[in-house]
Amino acid sequence: MEDKTIQQNNPLDMSEFVGKLQKEDRRNMSLSRNMQWGMWILSIFYAVFFIVIPFYENTLYKAIGWSLYVLTFLSFGFIFNYLKREYRRVDYGLPTLVMLKEAAKRYKFFQRKTTLATMPVILVDVGMVLVTFDPGQPGSLLRTILVSQALFIPAIGIGLFIGNIIWRKRQKPLRDAALKMINELEE
Repeated sequence: MEDKTIQQNNPLDMSEFVGKLQKEDRRNMSLSRNMQWGMWILSIFYAVFFIVIPFYENTLYKAIGWSLYVLTFLSFGFIFNYLKREYRRVDYGLPTLVMLKEAAKRYKFFQRKTTLATMPVILVDVGMVLVTFDPGQPGSLLRTILVSQALFIPAIGIGLFIGNIIWRKRQKPLRDAALKMINELEE
């Protein structure tokens, strides 16, 4: 009798849950693959842009800034490649409890692997400051830093806000369902 109650209260049965999980994993793998190629193309674009601009117009600061842009997009490309491989390795044939725990861990909002993105974000921030810095102007460095941060920090905030909305709509329900099933199985 208790099992029937659990099944009736469970918003997803196991096969429906796994189907939705597979759909979201495929979506994320495809997104990671597309973002990986986009980042690598941007790194090539910035490398070419840096080379095409006459070298005499580039100060040492700008050269370092453009190099940081290239490094940023290469880094993001490798991060998205890592995520793509991670989604490709998902095994739905694992024992139910293990598969559910893996799904709950995979769709947690902040994860340890999220910290991988902080370094390229810092690189692009420093690169933006260096590319726009004019060493010939007095007080230019402080002004450049302040203007860059006035643009950069809200952009990061908007990105996190949009990411949170997407997570709440598509991935949090899967995580919540997985956690609920884990609790039911462990009782």
